[in-house]
Amino acid sequence: LPVAALASAPHHPSARFNADLFGHVVDSIYGKPVAGADVIVRRASTVIARTTTDQFGSWRVHNLAPGSYSVTIRLIGFRPETRTLVVGASAADVAVDLKLSPQVVQLAELSVTASPIAVDTRTGDQTFKQSDFQGAPTVTTSQVIQQSIAGAVCAPTGEVHIRGQHAEYTYYVDGLPVPPGISGSLNELFDPSVVNQIDFQTGGWDAEYGRRNAAIVNVQTKVPTGPFHAQFTGYAGDYASNGQTVTLSGNQGKFGFFVAGTRQGTDLRREPIVADTDATGHITALHNYANDGQDLFGFAKLQYVATDHDLLNVDINLSRSGFATPFDSATGVINDRQTDVNDFVNVSYQHRTVGGAHPGSEAFAGVYYRYGSLNYAPGANDTPTFIFAPDTTAYNISEARSFNIIGFKTDYLFKSSERFSLKGGVDLSSTTGSEAFTTSDVNGHSGPFSNSPLKGNDEAVYLQSVIQPNEKIEFRLGARYDRHVYPLSAANDTAISQLSPRFRINFFPDGSNTIMLYYGRLFVPTNTEDLRAITSAATGGAAGEPTVPERADFFDASFIHR
Repeated sequence: LPVAALASAPHHPSARFNADLFGHVVDSIYGKPVAGADVIVRRASTVIARTTTDQFGSWRVHNLAPGSYSVTIRLIGFRPETRTLVVGASAADVAVDLKLSPQVVQLAELSVTASPIAVDTRTGDQTFKQSDFQGAPTVTTSQVIQQSIAGAVCAPTGEVHIRGQHAEYTYYVDGLPVPPGISGSLNELFDPSVVNQIDFQTGGWDAEYGRRNAAIVNVQTKVPTGPFHAQFTGYAGDYASNGQTVTLSGNQGKFGFFVAGTRQGTDLRREPIVADTDATGHITALHNYANDGQDLFGFAKLQYVATDHDLLNVDINLSRSGFATPFDSATGVINDRQTDVNDFVNVSYQHRTVGGAHPGSEAFAGVYYRYGSLNYAPGANDTPTFIFAPDTTAYNISEARSFNIIGFKTDYLFKSSERFSLKGGVDLSSTTGSEAFTTSDVNGHSGPFSNSPLKGNDEAVYLQSVIQPNEKIEFRLGARYDRHVYPLSAANDTAISQLSPRFRINFFPDGSNTIMLYYGRLFVPTNTEDLRAITSAATGGAAGEPTVPERADFFDASFIHR
């Protein structure tokens, strides 16, 4: 860098031991911010730090000792750029702004030697990047989660359990929460091809994050930079597996768009196949019970970059899955069917302050809408097994459920410097819908039934601060107030609330090690749209007590060595 640039960088020798590197990345043709680019900082041949650019093309790495460094910025579709620089003894921050030039991608033989999951060594969060991923075309979103998070495992039904919790995670898509799908459903939320980057937070959550938080799955979708582009891909394989994907994109000037449509079908929706064994344990037969299915995904993203610090996003997602209910081997009759729908719309606006007294401060506001449904029908010849005690008649049960969620989230990040920031906001949502159960006996006669309303509200207010006296230590202090309203009965609602503190301390002894200690009070409500009620033969009404929010203390300690 020119000597003048180093001399003009901010200088706070009493405030920090080491320096920060920061910058802004744009494409050289349109001047648009480049989001999701890899930023790699090396000292000699050793990688010292790695981060990615945000939606404004900005990035920052902390705590670099005096010395010579190189900064490489790369993203598929652009020519990598590298700059060398020197961090002086004064520990002044250094700016590295770059322009990336488009480059035709030359695909060649690829050898994958390691998992493409990066760990943020300041937070412990794990990051999945689409540009580094070389998965099979049949990979689903839940499989990406299962394969990408340490401590995640897949149940036989396909659900993902993280750190011992049963599907207790929440999606955030471009900054807005997307309430999770129908409980027990095998529907996928969206096609992984629309993802640019996913950050997984599995502990040490700030007060901003509530609801189901065994993990926060923070998804950034993409609008590739460049002129109009169209692509069609397809595949075919064993077990009648086949799929097709069409993508369209364009991102020039202030407007950008990305549209993707995917269809996939298979006769082996979930593994494993059921094996029969003899008395000695040897496999005698393999069965692929009720395992066919078809998924349809549609996604559209519209983006308007009014200025280099104002961004408007619109996300529209439509997902539909129809499948035979897995592992139903009742007397050889396999025709139970389930159809699920998961749709959402997010609209958000971000404004970031540039220049002035508090650069980096940011305002965010967005509305989100979610529609989902589940329709389950047992096979016509299924043997009835469900009994409403004390009645001894056995019934088959059909279910029809649908819900609508509308919500609003807004917050403001005040950033006086890299040493102190304060973020406060609210997240409000309301759920409406219905859940109907019908029954029939072996002769097809109707039995008990119910049609229960699904209604409720979730309200949250949060305040979060980050205090960094120097580069060796960081405090993250926050508090969150939650209020969950749910139906106590068909006629009455009730509410449960809680004030939850969050405390985290990060130690950075040197550039290779991080120590984290965390305490948080959790408030995890059962989603209103997940409530299940079936009639009692005695009363004809909804039976069973409602499920109240889980409230617990959470302790976490981590050591990260790079």
